[in-house]
Amino acid sequence: MFFDTPEDSSARVTFGPALKHLVVFQLKLGADALRDLLMSPLSIAVFVLDAIRKPALEDSLYLRLMVLGRRSDEYINLFDQYKDKGHFTMDEAIETVARMASEAHQEHQRKE
Repeated sequence: MFFDTPEDSSARVTFGPALKHLVVFQLKLGADALRDLLMSPLSIAVFVLDAIRKPALEDSLYLRLMVLGRRSDEYINLFDQYKDKGHFTMDEAIETVARMASEAHQEHQRKE
């Protein structure tokens, strides 16, 4: 990222990498907000279902939702806390899509 502590103390923040980081961060904020909007009513629903069903702990829908929430947090990786920890993250998905778009654009230009 553009804000990593550089070995070279003369390194500067440059517009291109900073803009890319901003766009990725905004996408991740959107994904995080959407997840929160979905999780709020779901958490209430599964809590009520668990209260009615009284399942064993390992069958609790509420606890399963909490596990899903943790996994989605790792995937969204909002503040890069899961960087290089072996988790597939949204950053990698965005990089893959960007690379595919760049390759498609280059292929299209070659055909012209």
